[in-house]
Amino acid sequence: MIARLSTCFLVSLAVFATTTEGATYTPVMLSPGAVPGIGPGVIPSDFVFGKEYTHDRDADAMGGPDPGQIVAWDGIGGAADGIDITLFPRPTYSPDAQIDAIANHNDALFTRLREDRSHLIFSHDDFLTLYSPSSTGGPPTITSGFSIPPVGPIPLSGGGVIGGAAELSVETAGAFGPSVQTLWAAPAMINGMASLRDIDGVELWGPEHPSADSDKYSIDLDIMTGGPAAPPTSVWNLSGTPYIDLPTIVAAVEAVLGPIPPTAYLPLAGGDQLRDLEAFNLDALMVRDVFGSIDTFDRSADGIESGDQIIFSIRQIVDPADMTGYYATGSELFVLDATTGPLGTTYLFHGGHFWSKAYADLALRVGPGGPLQNSSGVIDINAIESVGNQVVPEPGTLLLMALALASLFACRRAST
Repeated sequence: MIARLSTCFLVSLAVFATTTEGATYTPVMLSPGAVPGIGPGVIPSDFVFGKEYTHDRDADAMGGPDPGQIVAWDGIGGAADGIDITLFPRPTYSPDAQIDAIANHNDALFTRLREDRSHLIFSHDDFLTLYSPSSTGGPPTITSGFSIPPVGPIPLSGGGVIGGAAELSVETAGAFGPSVQTLWAAPAMINGMASLRDIDGVELWGPEHPSADSDKYSIDLDIMTGGPAAPPTSVWNLSGTPYIDLPTIVAAVEAVLGPIPPTAYLPLAGGDQLRDLEAFNLDALMVRDVFGSIDTFDRSADGIESGDQIIFSIRQIVDPADMTGYYATGSELFVLDATTGPLGTTYLFHGGHFWSKAYADLALRVGPGGPLQNSSGVIDINAIESVGNQVVPEPGTLLLMALALASLFACRRAST
C-alpha cells in the first residue's frame, strides 16, 4: 500500500499535457532518480514513464504512414511523435525503412528479467502461419498469412489468455509464485488517436516526451540492409552505425536450434519465400551494453565474465518437414553474450520456464475457441520489454513525503 501511495504521489506531483500534430500526450513527471521497483504486483501502464512503441507498418501518432517513426505514449490514450530514425543517417544503408524492434542500450530491467524477478511485457505479430499435419500421412497443409486480430482475448494452449496483435501482454515473474500470462495494455491505452493493428516494438523507462531513449533498433527485413561494403545488419545504433550484424544473429540461433534445413523458409506477404541466411529476421530486442562504447557489442574486460548482452527473438520460420511445423516458432527468446559469442547463446528463463521452441510449441499455440478455432499455429513474439510492481522515488522525494505526512498528522492532532 505504501509503495502504491508513493507511486501515486510521484505521478500526481506534476502532470501537464502537450500536443504534437493533434495527439494529446500527458507526461508522467517524476523527480530525478525515480526507478522501477521489483515485486509481485504488475504496475499499470499509465504509471510507467518513458513509454515508446512502433507500429507495423510504421506510423505517426495520428496513424498516418511514416517509415522510421517511433511514437511516445502515456498509457491513458495520448500519444505524440517521438524519435524519427530517418533523421539519423546510416552510411551503409540509406533508404527509408520500417522499424521492427526498438530498445535502449541499457534497458532498465534487463538483469532483473534474466533473474526472473521482473515481469515480461510482449506483443505478437498479426501475421501467422498455420500448420496442419495430414491425417493420411501425406504432406502437411501450410497456410501462411493468417491474421491474428488486433484485440484479444487470445487464448493459448498453455492456459494464458493474452491480448491481440495491437495490444501488449505480460507474463509475470516466476520468483513471486506461479506465473500467469494476461493483457497489460489495450489499444485505447496505447494510442486512442489512431487505429492500431500490430504493435511491433516497445521501449519503457526512458525520459518523458519530448525526450526519448530508443537508441537501438532493427529494420525489417535484416537481409535487405546488406551491401558491397558491409554485411546485413540486425541491430542498428541510433547514430546510424551497425551494432550487431545478421551473420552473428544467424550463428546464435543456429547454435541453439541447429542449422537451418533447406526445407525451411520465411513466408512473406504475397507468397514469396526467403531461405537460408535470408530467412533470419530479428524482430524483438532488449539490450544491456555496459562495456566499452555503447555503439559496439563488447566482450568484458577480462574476457571471462559476461559482456554486453541482448535478449532477442526472430520472425517465425516455417519448416514443413519439422513435426512442429516450424524451424523457429518466432517466440523463442534468445540471450546472446558478447563474451561467449554466438556459440554461448541460451534461451531466456522467465516465468519459471525457458522460452524455448519446445515451450512455444506446447504453450503458445492459439487455443480452441480462439480466432484459429481448431487449426494449429504458434504466436510470433515481435516486441519485448519488462516492468516491476511500482515506481520507486529517489530518497529525497521519500523524505519530502515523510515530512508532508508528519506535518499532516501534526495538524490533525493540533485540531483535535
